[in-house]
Amino acid sequence: MTVTSAKSAPALALLAATLLLAAVPAILGGRSVLALPTPVNLGPSPFEPASTGGAATLDRALAKLSTHKRLLVIGAHPDDEDTSLLALVARGMGGEAAYLSLSRGEGGQDLIGPELGVGLGLIRSRELLAARAIDGGRQFFSRAYDFGFTMSLEETLGQWPKEVLVEDTIRVMRRFKPQVVVSIFPGVPVKTHGQHQASGIAAFAAFPLAGDASALPQLRAEGLAPWAPQALFRKTWFDPQATTLKLPLGGIDPWSGKSAFQLAMASRGMHRSQGMGLTQELGAKDSALGWVSGGAGAAAKDLFDGIDTHLRAIARPLADPVLRSRVAAELEAVEGLAVRARATLNPERPEALVPDLVEAVRHLRAAAALLAPAGGRPDQKPVAELIAEKLEVAEIALASAAGVALDATTPREALVAGESFPVAATLWNSGSRTLAAVAVTLAPAPEWHGEPVAGEAKELAQGGLQKWELKAVVPAAAPPTMPYFLRLPLSGGLYDWSAAAAGERGEPFGPPPLIARFNFSLDGVPVTLEREVVHLHRNEVLGEVRRPLRVVPLVEVAVAESVQIWPLSRHEPRGVRVVVTSHAKAALRGRLEVASAPAAGGAAWPAVPPRSFEIPAPDPAADEAEGEQLALPLTLQPPAALAPGRYPLRLAAVLEDGARFDLAVPVIDYAHIHPTPNPRHAAVEVTATDLKLPPLERVGYVRGVSDEVPEFLRQAGVPLELLGPGELAGADLTRYDAIVIGSRAYESEPALARFNHRLLDYVRGGGLMIVQYQQYAFIESGFAPFKLEIARPHDRVTDETAAVTLLDLADPVFSTPNRIAEADWQGWVQERGLYFAHSWDPAYKPLLAMADPGGPQQRGALLAAAYGKGKYVYTGLALFRQLPAGVPGAYRLFANLLALGRK
Repeated sequence: MTVTSAKSAPALALLAATLLLAAVPAILGGRSVLALPTPVNLGPSPFEPASTGGAATLDRALAKLSTHKRLLVIGAHPDDEDTSLLALVARGMGGEAAYLSLSRGEGGQDLIGPELGVGLGLIRSRELLAARAIDGGRQFFSRAYDFGFTMSLEETLGQWPKEVLVEDTIRVMRRFKPQVVVSIFPGVPVKTHGQHQASGIAAFAAFPLAGDASALPQLRAEGLAPWAPQALFRKTWFDPQATTLKLPLGGIDPWSGKSAFQLAMASRGMHRSQGMGLTQELGAKDSALGWVSGGAGAAAKDLFDGIDTHLRAIARPLADPVLRSRVAAELEAVEGLAVRARATLNPERPEALVPDLVEAVRHLRAAAALLAPAGGRPDQKPVAELIAEKLEVAEIALASAAGVALDATTPREALVAGESFPVAATLWNSGSRTLAAVAVTLAPAPEWHGEPVAGEAKELAQGGLQKWELKAVVPAAAPPTMPYFLRLPLSGGLYDWSAAAAGERGEPFGPPPLIARFNFSLDGVPVTLEREVVHLHRNEVLGEVRRPLRVVPLVEVAVAESVQIWPLSRHEPRGVRVVVTSHAKAALRGRLEVASAPAAGGAAWPAVPPRSFEIPAPDPAADEAEGEQLALPLTLQPPAALAPGRYPLRLAAVLEDGARFDLAVPVIDYAHIHPTPNPRHAAVEVTATDLKLPPLERVGYVRGVSDEVPEFLRQAGVPLELLGPGELAGADLTRYDAIVIGSRAYESEPALARFNHRLLDYVRGGGLMIVQYQQYAFIESGFAPFKLEIARPHDRVTDETAAVTLLDLADPVFSTPNRIAEADWQGWVQERGLYFAHSWDPAYKPLLAMADPGGPQQRGALLAAAYGKGKYVYTGLALFRQLPAGVPGAYRLFANLLALGRK
């Protein structure tokens, strides 16, 4: 990286001195956003307009400097967390709270978009971070990939080995250093979700091992010293008899005017992909816990009973009594200063707190310096890290009180390797004190392997505004920006972290591409503040818009539909839409190549001729983040003798200079979360199967939640039309051979409920209506023609390999036009189905029976009923998962369902 401004020798000397002072905490294991990607949840976000943070930041920082309280909550999924506890500790007590979710929720459904699997996990990871921004907590994860609901602990531990879960849990305990751990679930097998059971077992097993110096030497190699939490509790939501402690949640946060419970409900409302929005009720509430180990025992009256929560307690692990006493004295002084400053905080005169905060920073630096000679020793390293964290808090508070605001932006959003781009770094000294040795350094993420860029150091008088116009360069070898846990393919039910830096493992995401590190001296005390460099632009409607930087491939190659279902009877060629995106500044020429790998039977798809392309230079007025796009229809021609199987095809764009590109990094972008890259390799998998369709002229479809079934039915040759509110309200429904309702469509399409009577009239008159799984509102509103009931919890079969019994072999649903056999139930993904009917009117005929291992037989997966002259079908089979996965049997069964409407 380079800088455009020249510096004089005196300025260089001043900068060197400043950087040396600022380096002290880093040398001592102190803070750096690049080393600790989960910093304290405090101060202005880089995605909000720059500010000092105001009195709210000051008060929260002073609260954190007045106490030493740390809570870790552990659950299995993004919606398991107790946001009330997190808000109570982080917002109400001035402590630090964190949530460890073993998984990212990849196995659920998506209420806000089409993403499932990894994409859904990215959304839910971001939703957890949005929730933590409200309740004040931090967020961590294990390697576990949510493979879907199961009641089996054995199945869960087969996908998530216990030793991996325990290691990842201990990793977070040693990094975050909680005094109190709360497991959402008990530490013994119980009759509940298998992944819930696993999270409780992992939490209970990790608790005594986190402080064991002989346990998990691989974590010591990552720089994580032993840390012993002091108390373990568990939630008693589902076992109220085990409650030993109730914590009141009615205290009002003075800066929001809301109770901890209200903040918790606002936090929970960020889980929008799961439909977790709740009302923020007024009044007294409480959180119930059961004591397990440590602390003040079962008689504890508070979460931290029996635990020293004074700041001096940070020094407790130090083995040397003299050193412990000296460090504790410095910390005790900080606590006294913070308590006094908080008591006198006047939002109109924040600068009055500067002297106390200057002294607090001095004492924290002194405490850190005492550990400098041996800060890496096992007993000293955790202490040094906690002191560095408190120093970060104190410096944020000092800057806020002194009226210092800073920012770092660039007009670029999407960058390519080797590209230079401008960065504007700004520091405003709005207070009355002079700042000395004001400097900025741009620090790249470790994966860039780039050099820092330093701006000229200056003195800044009261009211002064300093701007640095810097030029940074993305190193030629910089990889595309993507979540660290997606750099390698999944390994069974786990993300592969072997390519991730030690400091990334367990974090929600890796560090941002570029950080602006500001250094200055205030009243003789050096201060270091960091701010992520973000893209900034003006929108005429929204005003200021900020987005994260990202490195993109010079050329992206994306396939619209990466799974192609191909009936053996179809011999005509098919076009597949491929989009090539150029992020180059000049025109590009190349060719699109397709490599065919052998299918399981040894045969390969016929060679696909390369397709030449030319992408013009971008329009200067165009959005640079979008790039210049070119759609290339790729023609697939089946072999003369096409055999059933899966035929993988790999695509790559090859430029004139020989450079190859086979990756697209689209961004998942919703208003309530930060944009997140979701990398996808350019590939097509053709699934060839013996699929016959009944004679169909027109099929209507009401799209449901995270529902891509329409696109895949069209691939198979179904003449499908989407039905929206207008069609449901007034179209001639008798035109349709069948009308299919997508999963949970009664929740997502209000017109469906309003005009359900028209659909039933259509069936009564001779139509066919196929309803895929719905939830309780569908049942409670009586939308089906005859009574259906769904149990609570709902009946389901989570084992995708569970044996399936056809209850009436003579029924045409198993023979026309496809003969359904055992092979059609092979290769299913994640589950057989969910929200099965539990009981039903005798008018319905159950067609399938299946069961999870050791579970009861379920007969409500597929029901059909004659209604008037027509046929009504309800199915809980997870077809919304099977069709996008290219499961042949699911297509064959769906075709047979569509045949039930033949007149």
